[in-house]
Amino acid sequence: TGTSGVGKSSILQNLLETMKEFANVSPIFMTFSAQTGSMQTQLSIEGRLEKKRKNLLGPPVNKSSAILVDDVNMPAVEEYGAQPPIELLRQFQDQRGFYDRKKLFWKDIVGTTLLLCAGPPGGGRNDMTARFTRHCHVLCMPNTSEEAMTLIFS
Repeated sequence: TGTSGVGKSSILQNLLETMKEFANVSPIFMTFSAQTGSMQTQLSIEGRLEKKRKNLLGPPVNKSSAILVDDVNMPAVEEYGAQPPIELLRQFQDQRGFYDRKKLFWKDIVGTTLLLCAGPPGGGRNDMTARFTRHCHVLCMPNTSEEAMTLIFS
């Protein structure tokens, strides 16, 4: 977490690209918005993982997968206070999978890690529930110093 423009997304994207080359990690990049839905999120995750069996999804053989979700706290809050895409990610963290929505059977997901980027609440961003954040190790990025900004843009 950190304010806009401190480089959260860039740092993690560069890390995953490096890990892709040297650590056999298959990165999956997603960006949430206020219109992101849980079905869209699930289909995006399922589409980037291999089907190992009818009820088992995972990264390619001899690889692990990392899903980077940028602006994870952007989805709109519904009338009961939930954010469906975040609840889907919470279910993935709690139970390591989710249900097939057409045939109603459970799909396990293996070898996959979740990385999240979020800005502070406000300006379209919402608070995340404790049920979800309990799964997270929170790292805060400080604002860029004036000296660093001068070095970057001079």
